[in-house]
Amino acid sequence: MFSMILSGLICGALLGFVMQRGRFCLTGGFRDMYLAKNNRMFYALLIAISVQSVGVFALIQAGLLTYEAGAFPWLGTVIGGYIFGLGIVLAGGCATGPGIARVRD
Repeated sequence: MFSMILSGLICGALLGFVMQRGRFCLTGGFRDMYLAKNNRMFYALLIAISVQSVGVFALIQAGLLTYEAGAFPWLGTVIGGYIFGLGIVLAGGCATGPGIARVRD
């Protein structure tokens, strides 16, 4: 249990550092894709998801990670996604990248 928490904190800190330094913003990436016809951030998101998927699959196949699919909480996911999106709009930015950089500065 402790090793899972520790590894999550380390991975989260590393990911947060890289995203902050790279000014990675999910909201801005989708906005730029439609308005500015700039797909660069969207491609970065696809690469990040692909690397994560391959990494998790490799850990499962190596026996280092066990995955047990449970019931999917539809209502909680929809309500949580709505509240999260509303918060991003009210904050005027993204939860990753420039929005956090504004708060920090």
